[in-house]
Amino acid sequence: MTITSENLRHPHPHPRPHHDDLAHKDNNNENKRIKPNDMDNSINSNNNSSSNNNNNNTNDNTNNNTNNNTNTTSKSNISSTTTTPPPIFKLHSQIVESIFRHLKSLEIVHCAQACRQWNKLVRKSVYLQLMLRQHMHQSQSYDGERDFPAGERLRRLLTRETNIDLLRPRITEFDLPQDQFLHSVAGKYVVTQPVDQPTKLEKEDKGKWTLCTVWVHGKPTKVKVDFKPYTDLFDVDIHNDVIIVQEDEGHGKDAKTNLNMRILHLFNQTEDAEPYERGGFRIREEGWDGEEPHNVSLTAGQRVMIWCGGIAWIYDWGKGERLGRLPPVAPAIWESNLGMAWAGKGIALGLDMPHNPAADVPNQAATLAVFEVDTTYPGTSSLPLLLELPFCADLLDSTVRDLLDLPESATVVVKDQDHIPFLQRNGPFGLILVATEFVINEDIEWRLVIVLPTSRLQQFKLEKRREIPPPDVAWGDEWDPFAGINPIPYAKWSKHSYTWCEPISSPSYYQGFYEAQNSLRLYNYNYELLKRHGLLRLSVLDFNQRRLRGLACDFRNLGGLGRVGELTNQSDDPDRRKPIRYRRDVIRPVHEVDDGNLGCTEISGDFVLGQSGIANVILFDGERLFLQQKEAGKCWILDFGVREIAGKAGEAPEAENKEKASD
Repeated sequence: MTITSENLRHPHPHPRPHHDDLAHKDNNNENKRIKPNDMDNSINSNNNSSSNNNNNNTNDNTNNNTNNNTNTTSKSNISSTTTTPPPIFKLHSQIVESIFRHLKSLEIVHCAQACRQWNKLVRKSVYLQLMLRQHMHQSQSYDGERDFPAGERLRRLLTRETNIDLLRPRITEFDLPQDQFLHSVAGKYVVTQPVDQPTKLEKEDKGKWTLCTVWVHGKPTKVKVDFKPYTDLFDVDIHNDVIIVQEDEGHGKDAKTNLNMRILHLFNQTEDAEPYERGGFRIREEGWDGEEPHNVSLTAGQRVMIWCGGIAWIYDWGKGERLGRLPPVAPAIWESNLGMAWAGKGIALGLDMPHNPAADVPNQAATLAVFEVDTTYPGTSSLPLLLELPFCADLLDSTVRDLLDLPESATVVVKDQDHIPFLQRNGPFGLILVATEFVINEDIEWRLVIVLPTSRLQQFKLEKRREIPPPDVAWGDEWDPFAGINPIPYAKWSKHSYTWCEPISSPSYYQGFYEAQNSLRLYNYNYELLKRHGLLRLSVLDFNQRRLRGLACDFRNLGGLGRVGELTNQSDDPDRRKPIRYRRDVIRPVHEVDDGNLGCTEISGDFVLGQSGIANVILFDGERLFLQQKEAGKCWILDFGVREIAGKAGEAPEAENKEKASD
C-alpha cells in the first residue's frame, strides 16, 4: 500500500498489519517508484532497517525505534520522488505556449485539464483562446483582419458571434441610386453594378465606360475602363483587389465563342482602372453558341470559372494558366447542367437533371455533381462524386411524405418542365444549398430544401472513380453524360445534410430565399412582411454542429476555461437595436443508420425598418448584412461587428463614426 496523505488522515477500516509486514510492503513499493539516482540511498536504508529488526526481535523499545526509522525512511523516499517535477514543468510559460500553438484544438483542451498551471496558461493566452474559439465557432479570420494583433482578432470574433446569436445589430441606411444593384460587400467597401448595359459617356469623360462603383460609408467612387464591358458579366474579389470582366468586342455571335477576359485592379489612384501585368486571357469555345449569357465566378486561390450552356472553363487568373474544362473532353456539352458553383478552392459543383425538352415527361433523375478542379485536364475524368437528389417524381413523393407526414389521400406533384431547381451560387461557401418546388393537392406550392456543409464532402472520400475513360463513355450520351458512374443514393448521404420543406413565401429563389450565407449560417427574411409592412423578419439558420452539441455554448466561456477580454453588454448598448420579437429554436440532429439528419439552430427576430417594399438583394460579409430596396433607393446595413470596420487585406480598422465626423 502506498502511503499518501489520505492514509495518514483517515484510519484504515481494516486491522493494521504487523509492523514488519508494513515495512516490507512500503519498502517494496518505494523501490518500484524510486529514481535511479536515489537507488543507493534506498538500498542502504532498507538494509539498515532489516538488520535492526532481525537483531532486536525481543526488545519492544528497539522495535519501536526501528519502525520509526522505517517510517522516516519511507517518508524521505516519498519526498524525494514527488517533489521533483517533470522537466516540462520547468520550461518557461512562453515556451510551453509556443508548443501548445502547434497542437490541435481538442489537444489544447485536454492539456488545460491536466493541471492548474496549464489551465491558467490556456486561459490567459490570447493566441490559444483565439485558436479555441475559432475552432468552436468554425470561423476563421476574414481577409481584412489577418494582419491584426491576436487580441484584436479575438475581440472582433467574440463581439460578432455574440451579436449574431442575440440578433443585436446597429442598423443604418444610405441612399443608393435606383440604377445600381448591390454586387459585393466586404468590410467598409460596397461594390455596385449598373442595372443596364453601359452607353458611351460624353466627350469630357474621354470615352470611358463605368464598370462599377465602390462605396465607402455612402460615398461613391466610380471604376472606369477604356473598353466597352459587359457590366453583367464580371466578378469582384475585394480582398485581392481584382475585377475580371468580359470585354464587348462587338463581334456579334463571335462574342459568345471567342471571349476576351480582362483582369483589372478594383482600387486605383484615380477613377481609371489599371490592368494587371498579364492583362487578361482569351477563351475560344465553339460550344457557347446559345442565348444563355456567360457567368463569371471567383473563388479562393486566384481561381475563376466562366460557365455557360453546360460548359465551364477554369483558370488561375494570377498565373494566367488554364486549369481545365468541364466536361473535360471537347467538344462535348453537358446538356443537362442547370447550374455551376464553387464549393471552395478546389471543388466545383454542378446541378445535373437529365431531361429532354422535346418530350413531355417528368425528369427521371437528379444529381449534384462534385468536381475536383485539379483533375479537370483534358483526357481525364473529373467526376469523383455524384450525389442523388430527391427532386424527381418517385423519390420526391416519398421524401416529402416522410418530412410532412402527409395523409395517404394527399398528392405530391413535381413542378412542370419550366421550373428549374435552385443551386446557391453566392460565396464564400461553407454550405451547399439546393432546392426544388412541388405542389400538394394541385394548388399548394411548397419548396424542398437541402443543405450540405462542404466539410461533409470529405465523408464521401473524394477520389476519381476511373482513370481515362473513352469519350463515348464519359460524355457520349447528351442526356446522360455520366454513363458508367453510379451516384450515391440519397438515403446513404442524407445523414450528412439537413433537409426540410417550407411553403413558398416569395415569387423566386432570389427574393428572400436564403440568398446570403457566411461560414455555416444561412440568412433569409419574410418577403411579404417587408413588402407590405416594412417589417424585417430576419431568420438565421446555424449549422455549426460543435456549438449545437452543447460542448461550449457560452461565447465568453470555453469548456470551463474562464473568460477572456472585456465585452460590452450587448443588450444594454444604446446603439444596437433589440428585436421586437426574438426566438431561438434548437433542432437536434437525428442519428439513424439509414435515415439521419443534421441539426441546426434557428434564430429569428423582427425589426421595423419603416420602409415598405421588396428587397432586391441581400448580402452578408461575416459582420454586416446589406439589404437593398431598389425602388425606394435605400440600402440598409445591419452591423453585428465592432465599431472599427475592417477594409481589404492589410488595412487598419477604421471607426465608422470617425469618418462621418470629419465630413
